[in-house]
Amino acid sequence: MTLTIGGIDHTAHLLEGSLFLRKYGAMRSSFGATLYFNTMPEGMPKVGQEIQVSHKGSVIWGGILVETEGECHSPTAATLQLRGQGYEHLLQRFCLPVIELGEMTPGDAAIHILNNYFPSTDGLTLGTVDPGPGMSNAYTFYPAKASSVFDFLAAENGYHWWVDENKTFHMRGILPNTEASVTIDLTEQDENRLKDLQTLTFTQSVAGFRNVQYAYNKSTLVSGKAMHLARTAEMMQRYGSGQYGAATASSAIGSVDDALFLAEQAVSAAPGTDEITFTTDADFFSPGQILSVTAPICGIEKAKDFCVSEIRGVYLPGRFRYTVTAKQSANALSETGWETILAKRSETESR
Repeated sequence: MTLTIGGIDHTAHLLEGSLFLRKYGAMRSSFGATLYFNTMPEGMPKVGQEIQVSHKGSVIWGGILVETEGECHSPTAATLQLRGQGYEHLLQRFCLPVIELGEMTPGDAAIHILNNYFPSTDGLTLGTVDPGPGMSNAYTFYPAKASSVFDFLAAENGYHWWVDENKTFHMRGILPNTEASVTIDLTEQDENRLKDLQTLTFTQSVAGFRNVQYAYNKSTLVSGKAMHLARTAEMMQRYGSGQYGAATASSAIGSVDDALFLAEQAVSAAPGTDEITFTTDADFFSPGQILSVTAPICGIEKAKDFCVSEIRGVYLPGRFRYTVTAKQSANALSETGWETILAKRSETESR
C-alpha cells in the first residue's frame, strides 16, 4: 500500500492500523490516517492537497485533504492526524456565481454549468448524465456552492450525482451496482457463501423507511403516488395500514406520468427495515453491490437481497480489513446522512 499527499510518499510515516477508507452508497467517501514524524519531513501535508491511496498496483481511493491536527512532541517530532474527502469535495469547495439559464432540462443544465462555470484546472471531466423525464425549465441560480446547485438539479429528476475515482462527474437515476460473487449464508448450504465471515450483526429499524411515495409540483399541484406493495403487505401483518409515507417536490414534473415516474423511482430505491454489518478481509465488495443473505438466527429464514451501502476499510500489515454494511434492497440505494457530518451547506436558492 502506498499513501501519497501532494505528490509526496508518506507511507513510511503511517502509524499501523490508523489508515481507514469509508465508501458510502451515495458514491461518497472519506479518509483518515495518522502520521508520525521523528524528523522534519520532506513536505508537511497541507489541507487542500490531493490524496491518493494505491494498493496492489492501482489507485483504490483519491480525494482532497480537508483537515489536519498535529501534536508536537519535540522541535522535530510530531504526530499528525489527517481527514480527507473523496473527489466530490471539488464541487463542495467551489462557489458558483449568479447563473441564468433558458429553458432546458435539469440534466442539460448540469452539463452546461459543468462545462462553462467549473474550473478546468481541477481536472473534472463529464461522464454520464441521464436525461430524466424531459421537462424543461428556465433556471436562475444565486451564488451557491457548486455541490448544492447539483444537489438541486439532481433532485429535480430524483437523481444522484457523484464524482468517481477518475474525477469523472455523473448524474443518474440508478447508482452503479453489481451482483456479488458470494452470498451470506449462515446455514452453510451455499457453496458460494463468504467463507471469511468474521463477525455479523443484524439490525431492524423503521427510521427512514418508506413504502409509499408521493411526488408533486408545487406550482401546478400535479402529483403521483407509488407504493411498494410487498413491503406494505409485510408491514400490514405487523400493525394497521402498514404504510410509511414520504413526499418529494420537483419543478421538473409536468404531467402525472412524470410524477409517477419520480415516485416509483424513489420508493423502489428506498431500503427496507433490515440491515446487516459484517467484517471480512475479502476485498471484492463495493457500494451498490447486491448480495443474497440467509440467516435464520436473524429472522431471515429465506434468502433476501441486500444492497451494500457502506464499506470501511482499515489497513493492517499487508492487507485491508473491511467492515461492510448492507441494507435490505433489490436495487442500488443511496445514503445521504454523511452530508450532515462531512459538509453542512445551506439550501440552494433557485427560481
